[in-house]
Amino acid sequence: MSEDLAKDTSKKAYAVAMILALIALIIFAKIIALQAMPDAEVLKLGESKAYRVAEIAPTRGQIYSSDGSLLATSVPIYEIRWDSKAKFDAKEWKSKLDSLCDGLHRVLGDKTKAEYKKALLSAKANNERYFKLAENIDYNQLQEIKKLPFINKGRYKSGFFFPQKSKRKKPFGNLAARTIGLNREDNQVGLELAYDALLSGKKGKQLQEKMAGGEWRPMNDEYVEQPEPGNDIVATIDVHLQDVAHNALLRQLQESQADWGCAAVMEVETGYIRAIANLTLNTSSGAYDEMLNIAIAQSVEPGSTFKLPSIMAMLDEGNIQLTDSVATGNGSLDLGYQVLTDSNIETGGNGTISAEQVFEKSSNVGTALLAKRAFEKSPQKFLDKLQSFGLGKPLQLELLGEPAPKIYTSTKNKGWSALSLTQIAIGYETQFTPLQILSFYNAVANEGKLVRPLFVQEIKKNGRTIERKGAVVLNEQICKKETLAKCRKMMEGVMEPGGTADKVFLDSPYKVAGKTGTARVNDNGGYEDNSYRASFVGYFPADQPKYSCIVVIHRPKGGKYYGSAVAAPVFKELADKIYATRLEFHENSSKPDSLALANAVVPISKDGSAKELNTVYKALQIQSIGASQTYASTKSEHGKVVLTERGNSKKGTVPNVVGMGLRDALFLLEQEGIKVQIIGVGTVKKQSTTPGAPSKSNPYITIELS
Repeated sequence: MSEDLAKDTSKKAYAVAMILALIALIIFAKIIALQAMPDAEVLKLGESKAYRVAEIAPTRGQIYSSDGSLLATSVPIYEIRWDSKAKFDAKEWKSKLDSLCDGLHRVLGDKTKAEYKKALLSAKANNERYFKLAENIDYNQLQEIKKLPFINKGRYKSGFFFPQKSKRKKPFGNLAARTIGLNREDNQVGLELAYDALLSGKKGKQLQEKMAGGEWRPMNDEYVEQPEPGNDIVATIDVHLQDVAHNALLRQLQESQADWGCAAVMEVETGYIRAIANLTLNTSSGAYDEMLNIAIAQSVEPGSTFKLPSIMAMLDEGNIQLTDSVATGNGSLDLGYQVLTDSNIETGGNGTISAEQVFEKSSNVGTALLAKRAFEKSPQKFLDKLQSFGLGKPLQLELLGEPAPKIYTSTKNKGWSALSLTQIAIGYETQFTPLQILSFYNAVANEGKLVRPLFVQEIKKNGRTIERKGAVVLNEQICKKETLAKCRKMMEGVMEPGGTADKVFLDSPYKVAGKTGTARVNDNGGYEDNSYRASFVGYFPADQPKYSCIVVIHRPKGGKYYGSAVAAPVFKELADKIYATRLEFHENSSKPDSLALANAVVPISKDGSAKELNTVYKALQIQSIGASQTYASTKSEHGKVVLTERGNSKKGTVPNVVGMGLRDALFLLEQEGIKVQIIGVGTVKKQSTTPGAPSKSNPYITIELS
């Protein structure tokens, strides 16, 4: 009996095995058939249920100015999506639909209440699971939307969710726009392009499912691989100086109705570019915009500013001395191929002057005669000398777009003629960008050391500095020390009586060394009549150079076109602001002066609340006049104290607290929601964020007290 049971069990097992094997064969055959001959329904089903592991862009790093202000940041923007098949209360949805649509219209304002209602009803009828209701919603709008009826029940009880993306913004708008750059898939420029790899971070991965209509949505909020945010970079740009450069240049361009202009400020020792403004006339709007980084990319004939390297070559070769006499006559020189003239030919020219005066008066005739005297028999030595200064090589900037200088390397080069020696000497038959010329002048200020202009000074990760960029030396010594001293003397002479810029810096509390330039504009192979390019380049203070600067203005109109009249005033405005606001120039001014103390019989106070100051002075029986309600500065005048309204920044911006005591400074800053780091004690002497900057974009500030 047991033997029969065993045989029966064995037969059943074989039968089950055969059935399972047959099922497996059928499934296998079906798979092969589906792969070989898929029908439309199967394909549609497979497509609607497709999954993928998608790359997720990380948060892009931020670009800060040297004073801590945000120059470029990634601002979160949101979409409003709706899953119409989510498990929500259908009756409640219908009852609150009108109030929901009314709220969407009120917050967003781009569609009417009826349009929102129609869109939602259509999505519900079509069973859409990833319906896009709105996009480009900012954070504040999102917070309001989350409070609306029905949506306020949350994602799983309403079906509404808000995918986040990011949008690049420049809080300071047009300031240094081409230098900061753009972050667009089809066109990156500036720092955004140069440091893209560092700013981009590392992409993450996320599991997504494909929805009807071909759109993808995350399966959940988890990541397969977490994205890593990009590094931050600290630009060399100082927002305060950038603002001054931009506005000073803009005013001059508008006044002179010029085609374009640029201004750049460079720190002598480090090469840091502290300000760079590039403005071009937009012919369609009539406004001046940052359309091209002119200082970096626009290569032009420098004109008279090139007389410095020309005369430097003559001095360094030992062919001339500053005291050599040059007979410039009535300001006209016939070279056979061309007649050169000086700007004062109508008043009789300069007559016989020294080589030093040739430079100071910017005499074309004198410079050409000196060039012929020094190099007529060996013009190749002139070209070799210019190359030894580093003038033939590009600066290899961090930012793209710099063209190589155009300058002959040999007298056998195509285009060289008997006229070339004198033409190059006065700044023609050669082309340089404004920044290339500025770098050369900066080398003269820097004891002969040519450094690369830099646009980034630090790289940070999670708030910690991981790299600090120092000066990059391109040429340790461009010329002999004695030549350098002579060149600096000539440049200082330009600002002295008889020099081309003697009236511009007449009353300056600091000394400037520089050179004016006025070049004829060469367009389409010929020089235009009455069309000029004005420039001024130099450094200050001349005795201990800290900053160098160049200003170039193209095709000024209205009668004024000389570098001294058009470009030098912009340089002066920049230099005045730097001198007035940089403590390094006023370190000795804080030392007590016994005579001043003896005369200051009326005590003054730190800046602060005018109401409180008046109360204190009244108690001390000291007359005070002026501001009575706002924050004020004080000064002693004729036996009384004069209170002047400080004119602090408007609501929503960073206030000016320099000159205040700590209590008043903290009150104003914290009132704007700004967190304050304090260094030192006493009166606020410096604040890290420029007054007037948006407080929301600058939630942290450091103030230094003295």
